[in-house]
Amino acid sequence: MAKRKLSKQQQRRIASQQKNKIKDDQLQNNKSPIDESSTQTARVVSHHGRQLFAETEDLEIIKCKIRQNLGDIACGDHVLVQQTQEKTQLQAGDTQNVVVAIKQRTNLLLKTGFAGATKPVAANIGQILIVTAIRPKPNPYLIDRYLTAAENLPAKALLVINKIDLIDSATQQIAEDLTSLYQSIGYRVISTSIKQNIGIDELSEALSNTTSILVGLSGVGKSSIVKAILPKEEIKIGETSEASGEGKHTTTVSALYHLKDSGIIIDSPGVRDFTPINKSQDEITHGFIDVRQFNGACKFSNCSHQNEPGCAMKQAVSDGRLNEQRFNNYLRLLKEFNEKE
Repeated sequence: MAKRKLSKQQQRRIASQQKNKIKDDQLQNNKSPIDESSTQTARVVSHHGRQLFAETEDLEIIKCKIRQNLGDIACGDHVLVQQTQEKTQLQAGDTQNVVVAIKQRTNLLLKTGFAGATKPVAANIGQILIVTAIRPKPNPYLIDRYLTAAENLPAKALLVINKIDLIDSATQQIAEDLTSLYQSIGYRVISTSIKQNIGIDELSEALSNTTSILVGLSGVGKSSIVKAILPKEEIKIGETSEASGEGKHTTTVSALYHLKDSGIIIDSPGVRDFTPINKSQDEITHGFIDVRQFNGACKFSNCSHQNEPGCAMKQAVSDGRLNEQRFNNYLRLLKEFNEKE
């Protein structure tokens, strides 16, 4: 009998299950010997190649090496750290911290990396701040892609429209339309200006008691927002390219910062082309909270929402119950997913 060829979706699912099983075995079965007296739990603050910085439960920042074959580690991960002695490399009595296992995650935000491979952005996230700006011009399709990622983690989503001090007659309507659209769907929208100190207190309040990550194009002001909220932190701030209008990357690795009222913020690198890792068409539909209410109401169960008669979604657009731009972005994501499959 010929061996059945697995689809790309099945291959990804199997690979993910195998990776999770390895991590569960490391934690639950202790296949690698761990000295409990020299092991502690810490949270990854920043990650640089085969080394990372982690924060202990006593809020001490420690530098760690990573045991091989642990897989990808993300900022925000909870890890087990063991103190070991390497007599051939260290002086007698010296120790080094080694990450020996990754604790179970509540969620993991991924992006598409080199050659289509997935790359972790951050773990254990409670809220995604989708930051756009008056300049560079807002990209509604990118916003909707981030929203699908938030809905499927799941994590709360908050839209930030930054640099409103740059509003003029040409951009006023754009900002108002964005605010009106996403508020009508049910998302919170906060307008901010670092230069004029607008919306910073409201944003700080929204970051309380959860772990948040800022995502968005380079140049929208993510690092500037973090700097305004945490003025004592050493955070690099970049300029916007005059040629492209887009930002120059300033944050090169994700970093974790503490806020007041038990809030934590993860400042991620600028992502110019963020693609959520959708495992199925159902995930894409679930990611659009306004679209999914019409799912299953079409005349045909296999409706593609293109030209079929009795499509509930197209009817909702015609009736003004579903935003046409959002619907077109939904169809675009479905098309891209099907082309990859």
